[in-house]
Amino acid sequence: IFVLGDAANNIYFLREGRVKITTLREDGHELVHKIIGPGEIFGDVSTILGIPRTTSAQVLEASLQCEVRRQDFESLLIGYPEMSLQLLKCVGRRLKKAEAQLLNVVCNDVSTRVREALIDLVTLEPSARSDQPVRIGITQQDLANLIGASRQQTWQVLKELEDSSVLRLTYRSILVTAPHKLRNQQSPERHMDQQL
Repeated sequence: IFVLGDAANNIYFLREGRVKITTLREDGHELVHKIIGPGEIFGDVSTILGIPRTTSAQVLEASLQCEVRRQDFESLLIGYPEMSLQLLKCVGRRLKKAEAQLLNVVCNDVSTRVREALIDLVTLEPSARSDQPVRIGITQQDLANLIGASRQQTWQVLKELEDSSVLRLTYRSILVTAPHKLRNQQSPERHMDQQL
């Protein structure tokens, strides 16, 4: 959709599908900031600030997104001030999530990070139910990049979860066969966070 360094002239609203937001580390390896699902906006910060893109956005599956030019978006915000408040809340939620993600990388082991990332990815699936299997279209490498771990460490945790009948590893996806088991094993801090 766009790459790091592109001119930021548009804001995007994802209607269907999933999009991966990434950047490159100094060593050239990809770092996944987040994976977004339907109903989310992206590309807004660089566009609003009028700076080149600081991330890249890539579709992970067939997607439908709406593109709004910067000038049109600014006119909408001026014409409908309540939209400014909603945008501020959206940016605030993303900041809170980024802070939680940083804390997660610093304080939690790879096993906890994998389980929590899978819980987040399951919730992005529109038809997800805790008692039904859910297929997540993500590679093991993308999952590792998302949680700040090596592919090998991530694979080891995924293999343990597979051996525990929580999931099944498939080509370019993970079939979570027992989503409720992921939730039952999550950290106490995350459980408290979700209740607030």
